[in-house]
Amino acid sequence: MSKTFRRVFILNFLISSIGLLLYSELTLTLFEKEFFYLATILVFSSIIIAFLVSKIVVLPILLDLKNNQEEFEKSNNDMKNITHQKSFELELVNTALHEKYKEQKELAELLQEKLTLETFNREKKEELLIHQSRLASIGKISINMLNECEESIKGLNFILQNINTIHKQIDFKNELVTKSMEQLHRIVNEMHMKNEELKNFINPHEIKKEFFLDEIVMESLSMLEEPFMNHNIKIDYNFSKSIRLFGFPTEFSQVIFNILQNAKDALIEKNITTKKVFVSIKKDKEFAYVNILDNAGGISQNVIDKIFEPYFTTKINRKASGLGLFISKIIIEENMQGKLEFENANEGAKFIIKIPILEEIK
Repeated sequence: MSKTFRRVFILNFLISSIGLLLYSELTLTLFEKEFFYLATILVFSSIIIAFLVSKIVVLPILLDLKNNQEEFEKSNNDMKNITHQKSFELELVNTALHEKYKEQKELAELLQEKLTLETFNREKKEELLIHQSRLASIGKISINMLNECEESIKGLNFILQNINTIHKQIDFKNELVTKSMEQLHRIVNEMHMKNEELKNFINPHEIKKEFFLDEIVMESLSMLEEPFMNHNIKIDYNFSKSIRLFGFPTEFSQVIFNILQNAKDALIEKNITTKKVFVSIKKDKEFAYVNILDNAGGISQNVIDKIFEPYFTTKINRKASGLGLFISKIIIEENMQGKLEFENANEGAKFIIKIPILEEIK
């Protein structure tokens, strides 16, 4: 017997019993034969009614409620699953958006860096074009000036030859005059050589050839020997000999001359008491090295990166073009495939020239 049937039966039986008792009281038939008939009929009626009500009315309602509950639970579970799925999808979308934002930010930073670099390169190119334009103008002017200087040097040579001829004719002998004439000849020859070097650089016609490194360095030292002696500048050197290079010896000599000239000017300008310049030549399996050092105190760290730029000079007591080291770097690094570097040493400036050896560079 189901719980529903029992509940309906008990409820129906109680209602019927109350009705039976009320009927007996009114008809005064309590515990009479008629009463028992009615009670028996009531019991069977209650059973039948309870059965019918439980089967026809209550059970469908309960089944319907149960179905509704199951559907509600199923719907609730579906909603939970949908909510969970949507939450997961939103989390994925949020993660994707975060990654996209990160990528966009990195892209923006990269584009900004590229823009900055392009702007910097463009400015450098503009500066280079300006420098090239100025150099082209200087080249045109320099060619005219060098031609004029060449005419002046020829005139000086002609005058010196006339003086020598007159001295020989009159047999004039004076040690001071003789020494002065020799100095004048050497100065004129040096001027002629420098004039030719500048002409070769501006309008080069020198061909590459083999030469000995120590011989070219010694030639440059000999050209500055007298100015160094006049200013009490001591030159020490340590050479590895018989180092053969392939390139432009005249241009290379100009580089050595420029660096030594700068060292001389720095020592004089800074009024160094004991003026010294040291030149060394050494080599390894692939390269030859020329180190030129002075004791003039070096160059300020603020301008080291600018010393090879065109028109830059550290000389304050006299005018300078600011092209010497710029031209020297072009000669070493572009014309001879070497390296020209600078660093501050213990007492002063140090220039390092690095040149390939035993290889014909085409």
